[in-house]
Amino acid sequence: MGRLGVRTVACVGVALALVAGPGAPGAWGGGASSGSPTLTLLSQTPWVGPGQAMELHLGLGTAAHSSLTLGLTLYAPLTSRSAFAQTVNGAGLGRVLSASGAIAVAGLSADPGGGVDLTVPVAGGDAPSTGTGPFAADLNCQPGACGGVYPLHLELTSNSGARAQLTTYLVYADPPATTQKLRLAWVVPLGSAPSSSDAPGALTPGAVGLGAVADVLSALEARPTVAVTLAPEPATMAALADSSRPRWRSAVAGLGALGAVAGHQILAQSYVPVDATALVSAGLGGELSDQIHRAAQVLAPWRAVPGASTWVSTDGVDQASVAALRGLGFTHLVLPPSAVTQGGPAPIFTPTEPFALSAGRGVSIQTAESDPGLGAHLSAASGPGAALAAYQLLADLALVYYEHPNLDTPRAVMAVGPPTWAPAPVFLDTVLSALESDPLVVPVSLDTLFASVPSATGVTHRPAATNSSSTLPARQLRSARARLSAFADAVEGQSAVGVIRGLDERLLATEDERLRPAQQVEALGAFGNSLDAQLAALSIRSDTVRLTSTAAKVPITVVKQAPYSVTGVLRITGSKVVFPSGAAQVPGSVCRSPSVQVTAERSVFSCTATIGHTTNAVYVDMRARATGDFRLTVTLTSPSGRLVLAESHLTVRSMSTSAVALALSLAAMAVLLVWWGRTLWRGRRSGRRGAHVRARRPVAAR
Repeated sequence: MGRLGVRTVACVGVALALVAGPGAPGAWGGGASSGSPTLTLLSQTPWVGPGQAMELHLGLGTAAHSSLTLGLTLYAPLTSRSAFAQTVNGAGLGRVLSASGAIAVAGLSADPGGGVDLTVPVAGGDAPSTGTGPFAADLNCQPGACGGVYPLHLELTSNSGARAQLTTYLVYADPPATTQKLRLAWVVPLGSAPSSSDAPGALTPGAVGLGAVADVLSALEARPTVAVTLAPEPATMAALADSSRPRWRSAVAGLGALGAVAGHQILAQSYVPVDATALVSAGLGGELSDQIHRAAQVLAPWRAVPGASTWVSTDGVDQASVAALRGLGFTHLVLPPSAVTQGGPAPIFTPTEPFALSAGRGVSIQTAESDPGLGAHLSAASGPGAALAAYQLLADLALVYYEHPNLDTPRAVMAVGPPTWAPAPVFLDTVLSALESDPLVVPVSLDTLFASVPSATGVTHRPAATNSSSTLPARQLRSARARLSAFADAVEGQSAVGVIRGLDERLLATEDERLRPAQQVEALGAFGNSLDAQLAALSIRSDTVRLTSTAAKVPITVVKQAPYSVTGVLRITGSKVVFPSGAAQVPGSVCRSPSVQVTAERSVFSCTATIGHTTNAVYVDMRARATGDFRLTVTLTSPSGRLVLAESHLTVRSMSTSAVALALSLAAMAVLLVWWGRTLWRGRRSGRRGAHVRARRPVAAR
């Protein structure tokens, strides 16, 4: 089957096909109104071999059984994946091999769990059928050539003419002893979609999703012999481990034990699901690195084999993102077919071999395609059609095996579920129990697949063209990362580790590709608020300082309410002061390496300050250039100066007089006193001379 056929499978909904006849509409599962016929597959035999019968367990809704008849039609085996995709919805069933008449439902065995049971004897080749039932499936095949996937159509009809129908598959497994089983690498995602928390814009794994992840882990742990590749989302695992629900904590505790089982594998991807190409194309390759490193740290307690290995993507890649992933330690890729451009003719059969993906400049990375058809069955793993989806998945795998049974070269396919996967328990139970003893398929881990299946030769593969435009808020992300990095450089202590980790995880969560752009921006705002709340724990008192002399030691008080220590650069700037000797070296001083810069317009004092106590005082020598009130700006920044940790203004009230002004005032007063003295002396002398002249003047005769 060609690549187009494989992609067609992904586009076909894996669902229970129910068609209504005249007089009453058909319905899904148990959603019909009372009395309407519904037909649901509850369980069946996943495959039969020579001399075995097929058992069917059917749910029939609320209609009275006495009014219902059932018809079965068996069709010729399918020969391609594209034909299989059509039959999922009841179309293109092909050539009829055998059909039953109308079977009275009232005559079928009632199942204790509800519904009815039906045995279908199977006759193939020279093997006689066993068991009894109202319908026998005659495969009409030659001995040794009966193996394949046969559509089996069921139709339920009421007395009123209303109908309900579904299509399942009879898998006849009679493989030659010399052929190899089809290898299946099943990637099980363990993640919960983010939901809004109490804080506006803050996102945490949703409770419903957490419960589903716990259920998946419990089901896998119950059947540890089925090799799977687990892709746990670190944010979800951390939420489960911190949960107050014992069942959730128990489930995640078993993740490490499951990963240690032979054949299993635990992947370390990113902290939350991200589009690697979008991050790299937006110039945020550092964020991709942070995502992967944080994921490895969170998952370290559960991973038996640390380190990066295989990157599983549901998006496209380009050469830049491939090179970035290579640089981060990934040696294998798993991509959807749409992300790969193939040179040469399209393949006839389902792609089942790894290949070299060119990243340019002679660099390549071993890659394998995820199968979109198998992924579609996984996406349909919930709801009333979950059991049918499980058997469709098993039948689809059998069809891939029968496409090209091989003797020498192993073949493999990959089934990758959606990032947020909540399968019904019946789906997991059905698939896991079947794979434990499947005669056609053997589960393996991704590492085993790449190690045991040779890569295709003679074919050139390249990343498909991708849309380089990104909706990521790149500017806001860069700004947020710069602020967090500066804050991390400023704080220290064990309590600071948890604070930085929490802020980092909140920032990484904003890059979740499941979020809409508006949600990412809102989440970035919530991150900023969280960082601002940490900064609010630092403050500088806005005091009024009085200078009553030409120089004084002025206290600068920094208050810290956080449990961790803070180291930064304390800077005091003023235009009407000078700092003659820097900080006074007194016991308990928080400043070191003081320095002073003086220009004609302003003076700047700075030092490296370690804020370790609740109240921290720095005494700074200061002299006023003038009298009056003026302001000083006091800032505490991160060591790099890129983040203001605290800022305030001090009012300085100078009441002192400078020495020059005092000398001038004294000189002026002395001059004034001299002038006053001379003036007074001259006045008195002039008076005495006048009196002496009058005494010597003759008295005029009268």
